Amino acid sequence: MSRQMDRPQQDPLADLRANTLAWIGVVIWLLLGFLGQTPPGGPYTETVTRIFAAILSVVIPLVSLLIVAAWIVALRERGRGRADR
Repeated sequence: MSRQMDRPQQDPLADLRANTLAWIGVVIWLLLGFLGQTPPGGPYTETVTRIFAAILSVVIPLVSLLIVAAWIVALRERGRGRADR
């Protein structure tokens, strides 16, 4: 038997809610870490910081859009499930 079957019945959105809260925590942690870093020590450190910022400026919006899309799909399915009853 899989773990999914061993779990008691819970809100179907519980996992999505937990993942959303985890993502918000990661973004806040990255933001605070980025703002609280020591000033650049030279050209190499400055370059690494800029590359990291560029990667974050792409990754954070993409993952956030995926989470929003997952919420839209989940809420639509939940609405259809209630309408079918």
